[in-house]
Amino acid sequence: MTIVPLRIGGGTRLKILESLALGTPVIATRKGAEGLDLVPGRDLLVADDPAGFAAAVVRILGDAELRAQLSHNGRQAVEARYDWRMIGQHFNDFIEKW
Repeated sequence: MTIVPLRIGGGTRLKILESLALGTPVIATRKGAEGLDLVPGRDLLVADDPAGFAAAVVRILGDAELRAQLSHNGRQAVEARYDWRMIGQHFNDFIEKW
């Protein structure tokens, strides 16, 4: 499991994308997942305070089905939206329209 407790920051959240690509469940703050095309509760869990993070960790550790769903859904989301082949295709489409 990957925990991303960002409260401030900018840039691409590569640690989240890399973790999801590996099938690792992610718990992040809203700020940590900001700008990513992911659905909280489906692709990752979101928590914005220490108690929320603790509850999410316990939930993932105690629920094998949830762990498997987050692993599967997160990986699928990354492959569908952030895989280099998809990024390259979006770039080519942009250039052709321009």
